[in-house]
Amino acid sequence: MRGVGPLGVSLILFTSCGEGARDNDVSMSLTGITAAAATAVTAESAGQETSEKFDVGLEGGTEPGNDEEGGCTPKPTNATLQGVVYAPNLQIPISGALVYVTSDAVEPVPDGVYCSECVELACDTPFVLTNPDGSFSVPAAAGAGQKLVVQKGEFLRVVDFDVVEGSNAVPNDQSNLPGVWNPDAGMWIPRIAVYQTDPDRVYNVLAKFGLGQVTAGGELVPGTEQFTLVSDADQGALMDDFVAMTQFHIIFVPCAATKFWLGAPVVPPLRAQNIRDYAAAGGKWYATDHSNEYIEEPFSDYQEFHSPAMPDIQPAYDVAGTVVDPDLLAWLQALPPGLKDIGNGNPTLNQLPTVELRLNYSGIEATYPVIVQDDEGNDVDVGHHTWVEGPCSSCSDSGTNRPMAISGQWGCGRMMYSTFENSSDAHVGLNPQELILLYMILEISVCHDSPPPPPPPIG
Repeated sequence: MRGVGPLGVSLILFTSCGEGARDNDVSMSLTGITAAAATAVTAESAGQETSEKFDVGLEGGTEPGNDEEGGCTPKPTNATLQGVVYAPNLQIPISGALVYVTSDAVEPVPDGVYCSECVELACDTPFVLTNPDGSFSVPAAAGAGQKLVVQKGEFLRVVDFDVVEGSNAVPNDQSNLPGVWNPDAGMWIPRIAVYQTDPDRVYNVLAKFGLGQVTAGGELVPGTEQFTLVSDADQGALMDDFVAMTQFHIIFVPCAATKFWLGAPVVPPLRAQNIRDYAAAGGKWYATDHSNEYIEEPFSDYQEFHSPAMPDIQPAYDVAGTVVDPDLLAWLQALPPGLKDIGNGNPTLNQLPTVELRLNYSGIEATYPVIVQDDEGNDVDVGHHTWVEGPCSSCSDSGTNRPMAISGQWGCGRMMYSTFENSSDAHVGLNPQELILLYMILEISVCHDSPPPPPPPIG
């Protein structure tokens, strides 16, 4: 259990969202729930040891909806909904997704960048978070005209559901994360911009996740993508237009996207400021290996790259990395065998927590604490959280493990970086690096207390 994590909010289970019980409500985020609400979930209904998932005890509430302060009357439940939450492709199980049944209105995902602060869920509404294998069993009251709600980050599905007494099996295509933005049909997905680079074809990863169609060889079918492809030919112009950036919840600047921009690794001051402002507004900013300057320049106090004057490493190195985030590890371990080993010479997940990480073009010498004060004057570390680490064979002190996949907080938003490419060749299925990328994208899309800690001063 990680509790309040290094991003300054709970990274996985949202124990820092909101301010606890108020009247008959407890705080619930667009992706999760608060510590106050956590007391309302039993270990049985959550499908796991609750003490592993929430930084609270169970003494004050052992029934769904029971407020420790006595301000809420539990709803009688005579039914359960059981199923599995999958990715839009109906193949990848989703860990830590919020699942509940309600007759109330469901707050939609804003269309464009926003500060993901916590919203309210009535405290008498039972809910669960999916297990590492995506499974759930949520209690409910029998009745027609209700809504099944499934949410993970900006992925939100709302389905009309008539609950019958006893066990209700939820079809997979009613509980999976949606693959299109269609509010009229109860479906929302992140607005994503991704640079159309080669060789790090992140757009293929997104398509395989279910945000597009893929060819028999595992490549995006042009025109089917449910995200915006940005041409390298724009030379980074999107980042010179802050208003244009705010159309998107997530922006990807993969390896090689910046090789020929402005004599990289140069990042103009206005562009760096736009990136910071975008993150502060709630945006998720991603860069990888050769595009390391798009992390180093805007967020220079967070990390130090190997050989800062020439941070790109040639030739690339492969390494046996270690998954150090326990929840990422649990999810990888719970994946079905066909996702752990996709064959054709690709790395496997059969030796966890060790995982082969190919084509690293950069090295991180160190990450640093970044301390800011929240609205109550408490110190909060918004510096990087490490998901995967490993030795950099081309760096100084090459035998020392160092961060290889990291994420930090800047105001309402996040930045992510990996030293390795994520999708450098066409192949069927998702290799370990691609799976790690997808997990990180989902897990950093959590709510904040209101207000979140401000960004640190520049320099």
